[in-house]
Amino acid sequence: MTLKKNLLAGGLLSVCFAVTSCGGNAGKPADARPEPSPSAIKIITAHKTIKPEMVEEFIEFTKPIIEASRAEEGCISYTLYQDPSDTTKFIYFEQWKDQAAIDYHFSTEHFKLSGSRSADFEAAPTVLTIYDAVPVE
Repeated sequence: MTLKKNLLAGGLLSVCFAVTSCGGNAGKPADARPEPSPSAIKIITAHKTIKPEMVEEFIEFTKPIIEASRAEEGCISYTLYQDPSDTTKFIYFEQWKDQAAIDYHFSTEHFKLSGSRSADFEAAPTVLTIYDAVPVE
């Protein structure tokens, strides 16, 4: 089983995700990605480093985008975290029902607005990762 570990903001949150499953891969190359489980959700992490002089403006700009994203039908959760030891570092942690929900989110006006202003706020490029995740029961 392959595991990805994502350590967020200096240890604030550590989560492991199973991204492959046993069985159902017979005859496929070892590096072939299996089909997600029907119970799988999508998790997005987006790591941002904001210019120090833009931190407060970024937070205020982001609040209505977070609210609009949370209201989307396929959104399970959508939270922005700030690193308390380096207040210029932020992580969006998002959970989505499926890829269609992410595709819809990426097409919304509030997401496009966020992207159009990114360069104004960012001190470094955003690092975005999308996971297929299955709850451990």
